[in-house]
Order: sequence, then structure tokens, then C-alpha cells
Amino acid sequence: MTDRCEGCGRELPGGTQACRGQFEALCARDYTEAPAYAVHRMMVDAYALQHPAAYCASAKSFAAHLTGLCCAFEHPGDSAPLKAVQQWLNGRVELARPEAPMGRGGMTLADLPHEGPREDLDAAIRRWARAVWEAYAELHPLAREWTRQALAAARGGRR
Repeated sequence: MTDRCEGCGRELPGGTQACRGQFEALCARDYTEAPAYAVHRMMVDAYALQHPAAYCASAKSFAAHLTGLCCAFEHPGDSAPLKAVQQWLNGRVELARPEAPMGRGGMTLADLPHEGPREDLDAAIRRWARAVWEAYAELHPLAREWTRQALAAARGGRR
């Protein structure tokens, strides 16, 4: 029997729990075949944004994952924006949580090669994260603004 994952919507035996189990298995693989931090972070952010009820319930968690993908794609190779966002979100910041889009990307965890060479998995994670980022296009201005505010706070400016 197949069930639907409540987050990403894909059908698989065991539904939401099985989807989460597959994600956790991929995370465990990261401990034995460490990817670059950026790739691991993209995987976590993509999964969270496709499963917002479980992983983006608060405004801060939503902001962390949305700005995570923003930093990955709009500030590649620059760790300062992501560090600034993390520090900013650890402080006292008032945020309103926006609604997640109904469509959350044309790829899901099922489209990743769960076995095989690490470089194939990493390339697929990048494509998946890009698909999720594009699905959140209406929230890109907000992600950019949050990132801007975090960078300003890190430089000693206003939050």
C-alpha cells in the first residue's frame, strides 16, 4: 500500500514516516562520506522547505531554511551571509512566518541517487535544492531582505 508524504506529496509505502526515514538515511551517509558543508546544508534546507509543517513551523526555522538556500544560490562560496543569518536568528528578532507555496519543487528526495558515487549524489542535491529554491520564487525578496538585515546586524547596523 502506498501513502502520500504530507510534506513533499510523493507517494511511497509508509508515507511521511518513510520519507523522513529516507532523509535520515541520507544524513547518516553524510557521516561516512562527508560532503562539503554547503551540499549538506542545501539538502537539509531543501528537505525542510518541502516539509514545512514539520521543519519550518516557527518563523525563525522558516527563515533559517529559506535564507539558507538564498545564501547558497545568491552568495555561493561566501560563508559570511549564512554566518550572519545564523547569528541574527539566534538573537531577538521579530519575524512573521509567511505561507509556504503549495508547489514546493519538481524534485523530491526520491529523485536523488541513494547509492553510487558521492559526486552523483552531490550534483543531484544541488539540482533538488535549486528546484525547491525556484518553487519559493515569490518569497525570494523576503529571503534577500532577511539576509540583508542579518548582514547589517553583523556589521553593527540596525536589525
